[in-house]
Amino acid sequence: MMKNNNWKRKFAFCMILVLSLTGTAGCGSNAKEEEILEMVELTDTIRWFNASYAILTATNDWDYNLFGGLQNTETNQKTVRKLLDEKWGVTDWNSADSTLERIRDKGQRSDFARIVKSLEKDGMSDIPEEEREAFLLERYDIGKEGRAHLYVEWYKMYEQYGIDAITAWDYCRAMNFLGYYYIAGYYSQEEALDMSLEIAEKIQPMFNSWDELMDSYLRGYEYWSEESSSARKALYEKIKARDDSPYQVDFHTELMKTW
Repeated sequence: MMKNNNWKRKFAFCMILVLSLTGTAGCGSNAKEEEILEMVELTDTIRWFNASYAILTATNDWDYNLFGGLQNTETNQKTVRKLLDEKWGVTDWNSADSTLERIRDKGQRSDFARIVKSLEKDGMSDIPEEEREAFLLERYDIGKEGRAHLYVEWYKMYEQYGIDAITAWDYCRAMNFLGYYYIAGYYSQEEALDMSLEIAEKIQPMFNSWDELMDSYLRGYEYWSEESSSARKALYEKIKARDDSPYQVDFHTELMKTW
C-alpha cells in the first residue's frame, strides 16, 4: 500500500525560470527582437485551455494569455526542451507522447485510488477520525506519525469527494504538458490544440465551475507534494481578480476548434 514517489518526485512544480516573455534577445538599444515562429489566436477556447494551468504559468512568472505560457521563439523552444529533458526525460515526440499518456490515463489519481480503496477494504471508514492515525501506525508500515496524518487526510478527501477527488490534478497537468510540447516543437500547433480540446471536453462535464476544478487540482497538488496548497490557492484567487484573467471565460463556454 506504500506510495510510489519515484517519478512524481521528479516533477518539481515550484521552479521559477528566467525567461523572456517578449521574445527579445540581448540588451541595450541595439537589441533585436527575436522572431516569433508562430502565434496561437487567443479565442475563448484557447483562454479556457490556458486557465486550466494558469496557476503554474503564473508561478513560473510566464504569461497565462499565451498558449504554453511563452512566445513561440527559438530561445524559448530551447529553454522548454531543456526543462522537459531535465525534469521528465522528454526529449522527442515519442517520449513526450508516452509521458502525456501516463499522466492523462493514469496519473496520480490511479495511485490515490489504490491507496484509499485499500484503506476502505481494511475498514478505515469504521474507525473514528481521531483514532485513524493510531490505526494506521499499528496496522501498516508507513513510517513516521506525520505520514499517518497524510493518509488520514487523503482518506478524508475520498470520503468527501469520491474516487475522483484529485482527478483535475492529472488533467490540468496534461493540458500544461501540451503547452510545453507546442513551445518545445515536439507537437505541432494543431496536434497540441486538438489534444487539448479532447482533454478539455473530458474535464468540462466533470465539474460545475472553475472553483470546483481548481479545488480538485489543489487537492491533487497536496497529495503529490505532501504540502499545503494555501499559497497556490491564494495565487488562484489573485489571478481571478485580474482584468486579464483567463477565468473570465465562462467555465461552461462551448469549446470549439478555432484554429
